[in-house]
Amino acid sequence: MKKIVIGGSGILLLLVTCLLAWYVHSQTFQATKTSESTTESTTITKTTSTEKVEVKPEKKAPVSLPVTTNQELENYLIGQHFSGTALVVRKGKVILNQSYGLANQEKQIKNTPNTRYYIGSAQKAIIATAILQLEQAGKIKIEDPVAKYIKDFPNGQQITLKNLLNHTSGLTGRTEGSKEILPQQIIQEIEAAGSDSTIGTWHYSDSNYAVLAYILQLVSKQDAQEYIQEHIFEAANMQNTGFFKNDAAVENLSESYKEKNGQIEKAQLPNLSQLFGAGDIYTTATDFYLFDQALMQGKLINEVEKNKMMTSGSDSTYGMGFYVNPGSYSSHGVLGGFNTINTFTHTGLTDIILLANTNQVQSLGQTADAIYGMLNQMA
Repeated sequence: MKKIVIGGSGILLLLVTCLLAWYVHSQTFQATKTSESTTESTTITKTTSTEKVEVKPEKKAPVSLPVTTNQELENYLIGQHFSGTALVVRKGKVILNQSYGLANQEKQIKNTPNTRYYIGSAQKAIIATAILQLEQAGKIKIEDPVAKYIKDFPNGQQITLKNLLNHTSGLTGRTEGSKEILPQQIIQEIEAAGSDSTIGTWHYSDSNYAVLAYILQLVSKQDAQEYIQEHIFEAANMQNTGFFKNDAAVENLSESYKEKNGQIEKAQLPNLSQLFGAGDIYTTATDFYLFDQALMQGKLINEVEKNKMMTSGSDSTYGMGFYVNPGSYSSHGVLGGFNTINTFTHTGLTDIILLANTNQVQSLGQTADAIYGMLNQMA
């Protein structure tokens, strides 16, 4: 085996070659790392950017209850001259979902389960729910004095939000006019009218709920209609419910009629901006049922707040938006010829909703009671 002898110049050449190879390798390695780092950084940036994009939840599918009849209940309603939509649900089963009479007598348009009706004071249950949502969120307390939210309100240090909810505030109330009005003007009229009864004494007045709707706006920093649309209508999937607006026609809205001297004539309604918080909502029977179910199932307020709502605040049995009866909760509203009863059992398993567009039924409350009785006979 021959030995390889490298001279001084050869050694120098070998060293230079090795150094050059090392330099080229180090530069290539650095370039690769820089490229990988840049790619990784870009990827992370893209991921972070994507995470910041808000994805709105998909709109829920509208609920359509089966149109069905029960001959006994139907015969009873027809005998009562009921005109409107009747919905009766028991243990999740639709017993009756039918409409009777005409939504528009001039155009001969019939009422249907999709017909919308103004519900008058029955909407107070919706306003009360919104106030209790704010309490649940820690933004108010129903024991707070009104003066905490509306400075210089008459007796505002003594009247609480609970008094307003129970109709025990002692407020005199205002006279509702016929012209368009703003919520601030309504509050000014209520303040000017002052109080004429003792705090704690039952005195039903729309003014109580007008003040509550105004406080709802102040605390939520939203228009009352916007808040309720977002936190109640959308939460309960009430897609056919809305608010009166002066310049907007409402599709599928029933007209209301009154019987006078044996003749049916169109009822005169006030400008519904006058009924802020107390009568400017329209809905369908199906949507009202969805509200009831969402309320009872804890989708709108928790059990603590619901118990407050369903506790009578006076001898009148009125709680917060509902009358508290021995076996049921009920809300009632009359507006022109519109007449509404929304009632369900304490378990929420039986629900009766009667939305009428005439005043021909002598007592819609007694009609609902009779339906409860007939349902018990069917059990």
